[in-house]
Amino acid sequence: MQKDVFVGRQPILDRRGLVVAQELLFRDGSSGRAHVRDGFACTAAVVERVCGTLGIEGMLGDTDGYLNCTGAFLSSELVNLLPASRFVLEILEDVQLDDELAQRCDVLRRAGFRVALDDVRTMTPAIVDFLPHVDIVKLDWPFIAPHEVGAIVAQVKAAGRIALAEKVEYRDDHAAAMACHCDLFQGYYFAKPQVVAAKKPASSYGEVMRVLQLLMDDANDTLLEAALKRAPALVVQLLRLANNSDRHQVRDTRIMSIRQALASVGCRQLMRWCCLLVYCDSDQISPESDPLMRMVENRAGFLEHAARELRPHDDAFCQSAYLAGMLSLVHVPHGVDVATFVSALPVGTAIQSAIIGHEGAIGGLLSIAEDLEEGRFVRALERGDQFGDNFAATLPALTF
Repeated sequence: MQKDVFVGRQPILDRRGLVVAQELLFRDGSSGRAHVRDGFACTAAVVERVCGTLGIEGMLGDTDGYLNCTGAFLSSELVNLLPASRFVLEILEDVQLDDELAQRCDVLRRAGFRVALDDVRTMTPAIVDFLPHVDIVKLDWPFIAPHEVGAIVAQVKAAGRIALAEKVEYRDDHAAAMACHCDLFQGYYFAKPQVVAAKKPASSYGEVMRVLQLLMDDANDTLLEAALKRAPALVVQLLRLANNSDRHQVRDTRIMSIRQALASVGCRQLMRWCCLLVYCDSDQISPESDPLMRMVENRAGFLEHAARELRPHDDAFCQSAYLAGMLSLVHVPHGVDVATFVSALPVGTAIQSAIIGHEGAIGGLLSIAEDLEEGRFVRALERGDQFGDNFAATLPALTF
């Protein structure tokens, strides 16, 4: 099962006219509209869709991301799912600017996030007092009197903060904001929000809850790995989390097994992600209801057993074979070709080449699995001969 998910994005430009960021916006359909009933839920949904389905690199490229945040979201653990160096956290206009929020903003900024005040129309005493705790002030341009904008921008810049003119709709608005020395610009004059859609594979609620419970029980890696093997969609999201990391040694690591992906992301981060999945999508979907997921599990299990038969003492090879089997089909519900999907994941070259081009020993095992799935038993036996007569003779016992 799968469903369409949507996220809006609107560019933010600098004084040279270059796009330096994208504001990421909740959308509940392709129309470009949003029905916001729960601000926390909407922000959580954007994080889940961008990090787990669409991918940060695909949504942002080399630019930064701006994210609307309620006070509750800023105080939650979920904010730590985001790579801090890539994101600006916008404090919505209805959030109370109190000492508790100021302290939280300071913590987030020390962690590498930047913080912005959204929809500022006048420099109230509360906003002036809060300026030391933010980096950017977003000025609600149409609602500021022309004779006041110069003084407001000057006050923002005197405090050492970045002035961003938002809702800039006309050429004259842009010219006025430039003349007032605003640093950044956003609005319909440059571009309306673009709605980006993707197919989201449905996670098994039961399997996510099982992994979450194991994490809460401080289970060992063997138990966690076994649980993740039964949740292919969650494994793909785990790989995306590894790819989203702020740490270069994690982001640049080519992952060769589920266990390595778990070690790269860490149990705490995976626990946050599972909590987000439970919060955003509580549909209790049985894995038995999805034939594709059953096929993924069967194929991955076959590759692991075949790899064990081929190299009984090479645990790393067996783990890589299992991961390759799992990832070889999960591009289908995303609606993209396998090369595009797998190339965007931080998996090792051997796994990528096995899935995309059926190269190497793992690629050969994957070809055998596909032959068996299609009922091409003679061809599967012939392919098995490349690994030796003894291996080919074991294939009937390894079939699905």
